[in-house]
Amino acid sequence: MTVLSEMLRNLVSRPATTLYPAEKVPVPAGFRGRVECDDERCIGCSKCSLVCPASAITMVDSPREVEFRGKTMMRKKKPRVAVYRCIRCGLCERHCPADAIHLRSVLSITGTDREEVLA
Repeated sequence: MTVLSEMLRNLVSRPATTLYPAEKVPVPAGFRGRVECDDERCIGCSKCSLVCPASAITMVDSPREVEFRGKTMMRKKKPRVAVYRCIRCGLCERHCPADAIHLRSVLSITGTDREEVLA
């Protein structure tokens, strides 16, 4: 009889979980979400890939001219972040001299486009 009473009690009570995509969960302060690189500010110094303990950041070819601290220089590479390999430690953000990498405060890191998930 206890199983039947518990079943009836659960049928009339509110759900214990949140209906996630429909009801957004508040993001806590200081949350480290997806790593995002601002391509316009990146100078291609590779410091982010060197300090990454998970080896989630690789440098890919992207030659173009960039301006940094009043000087124009030729950038050869830009960072590419493997989102599912990243441990969100924040070292890349801390060591970037151009302030080009940031950890967004976004809870969901899913997507349908391969470039959206990998970039």
